[in-house]
Amino acid sequence: MTRQFFHQDKASVGLLVGLGSMAITALLLTVGLLVAKEPINAHIRWYGAIFIPLILLIRYYVKQRLSVVTKTLFVVFFLFFIAFMILLFSTHQITLG
Repeated sequence: MTRQFFHQDKASVGLLVGLGSMAITALLLTVGLLVAKEPINAHIRWYGAIFIPLILLIRYYVKQRLSVVTKTLFVVFFLFFIAFMILLFSTHQITLG
């Protein structure tokens, strides 16, 4: 049944898959940093890794030709990537010059 859910061409599937993959990756990274007793604020750039599974999922859904899910994943990627870049600039983790 879950296999059928993830093969539906709906925006809700794209939102669930996109946000879920980013949340799981961020949670694993946070747990790893806490176990290693590293400060999270010093490693904000590492959270860019949350986009790797999302890009792989976009590739998968493009190959499956599910256009609504693919478009939703692109929107999720774009919005969260812009928010992540704003976060990096506001915390001075990266600068322009």
